[in-house]
Amino acid sequence: MKEGLKSIGTLIFGLGFFILLILVPVLIINGSLIIGGMLLPWLISSSWIVFFLNLFVFLPLSLIKKTGEFGFSAMFLSSYVFGLTLWFAGLLLTYDIWGFFGVIVGLFLGGVGVVPVGMLATLLTGEFGALLFLIALVVLTFGLRVLSLYLGTRHDIKEYQVHKEDIRDVEYKEIN
Repeated sequence: MKEGLKSIGTLIFGLGFFILLILVPVLIINGSLIIGGMLLPWLISSSWIVFFLNLFVFLPLSLIKKTGEFGFSAMFLSSYVFGLTLWFAGLLLTYDIWGFFGVIVGLFLGGVGVVPVGMLATLLTGEFGALLFLIALVVLTFGLRVLSLYLGTRHDIKEYQVHKEDIRDVEYKEIN
């Protein structure tokens, strides 16, 4: 009798754990959808502001020798605004078009899979405006990162060459 009660208790505990294992991801996804719905309008507005800041402030600053480091660092950090906007837009588009199953598939693709799944969903349903929006955000996110890393590398090379010439002058003066 005691063994029978233990096995029933173990079965109930295992069933409860299994339900909890399913319930937690569902609650996290639902919470992400709710948060995304609230944040996306703000993120889109912020993305426009950051886009113009990059174009008219950070890019020119990154081309000037003394302010270059600030400029390309700000551009690199601002790419995360575009990335966050991209992820939430992909999540919400995937959910709107393909529902919860599409979001699950996208999240099983490393978490960022909601963006390609959202792109595929918009392509197959003919929502080309939304597809272009996602493509533009991908280009902005990764394009800014690559550009800022390129400008940073270029800046570092120039700094190295300047310091190398300074060291040569010091060595030459010490010899003579």
